[in-house]
Amino acid sequence: MTESITRVLWTSNIDLPDIAEELGQTPTPFGGWLTLMTRRLAQIPGYEIGVAMRSESKRFQRIEKDGITYYALPQQRDRYDVAQVDVDKVLADFAPDILHVEGAEMRHSRRFLSTWSGPCLLSMQGVLNGIANYELGRLPIFAMLNPFKPRLALTAMALLLQRQWQFLPRLQSERAAMQSVDHVMGRTLWDRAQAKALSPDATYHHCSRILREVFYSASWDWSSAEPFSIFMGNGSSARKGAHIAVEALAILKRDFPGVTLHIAGVDPRTLPRASLKRYVGYSVYLLGLIRKLGLEGNVRFTGVLSAQAMADQMARSHVCLMASIIENSPNTLGEAMILGAPTVSAYCGGAPSMARDEVEALFYRPDDPAMLAFQVRRIFEDPGLASQLSEAARARALQTHDPERNLADLLVAYEAIVQGSRGVRA
Repeated sequence: MTESITRVLWTSNIDLPDIAEELGQTPTPFGGWLTLMTRRLAQIPGYEIGVAMRSESKRFQRIEKDGITYYALPQQRDRYDVAQVDVDKVLADFAPDILHVEGAEMRHSRRFLSTWSGPCLLSMQGVLNGIANYELGRLPIFAMLNPFKPRLALTAMALLLQRQWQFLPRLQSERAAMQSVDHVMGRTLWDRAQAKALSPDATYHHCSRILREVFYSASWDWSSAEPFSIFMGNGSSARKGAHIAVEALAILKRDFPGVTLHIAGVDPRTLPRASLKRYVGYSVYLLGLIRKLGLEGNVRFTGVLSAQAMADQMARSHVCLMASIIENSPNTLGEAMILGAPTVSAYCGGAPSMARDEVEALFYRPDDPAMLAFQVRRIFEDPGLASQLSEAARARALQTHDPERNLADLLVAYEAIVQGSRGVRA
């Protein structure tokens, strides 16, 4: 008797690192969840896996590697979309039993969902409709529109225009994608709330993320941590809350003059002179705030970090910080926890589903720099508290991000979807 095969086609918003060399690209540190889970799925008897990637490739490509069929679909002039002819080509070639769309926030996701008429599962990622009210990061945007401070006013206008023309138009497409599916997958209580609001009739499935491999073997140790150092994994947009972290840093500096905030990402001051981001946008506001508060010697940008470099930076930090004003299921929080790095986190979005206040992390209200500074101070001053948080966080994260457990949860969802579709056809 021939074993039945379930063919699952995933969609991805980016080119996955595993296939970058074949596409002639430099691997990026992003896409870890998809890479690790599809690798594991491809090893499960009875499953065949394909991945359709919104790609920076200039031409459509089909590549088979390690038992997975990859499709590179060139992004269009609208960089959130791909060509309909390429979508048709992928679906005809792979002929999936299940379409697994990773994220609804880009238009190519909706294109796949509207083209495919079979069983599908939508994994929630950014959830633009859930973060829309927080996109400007609680910045004093209208106070910034000061004619006597033209550069600051220009930055405020740039942020407002970016929200109006690039962010808000994507909300309707995401809502339509969410409403078109019968099965939604999420990781946190916040996910579940958004799913209920945007796709109330869909069946909800829970499945946590697998983190990047290096974080499972690395670990934080008090004796090797850089004293009074804080690390945050992203400061690229107002929503990530770096300005709140900088305001908290100014408070901490009064008693800890050598305190240092390390922010993962490119130092805006190193951007080419021809780059518009050097003159307008969130980075201009952030650098202005750093100068205003006299913190030039206390803030360092690490550059874009590989997984190994990120793990190394976290492991030698006194405190890890998740400062986002809103966040779904922040991987940087999970990565810090699984390393056992003492963590301070904004109480927002899905973060409370990942850690408990005073047990695995210390929480603060996202727009409260005084409380943020106080929570960091507690760890600086109390090695016992740091050790307690470290041990509890690692134990919790090893369960939440257990690869075998999460793979099993995903397979349960696939089986339910396949069984349900057979029942409909019957």
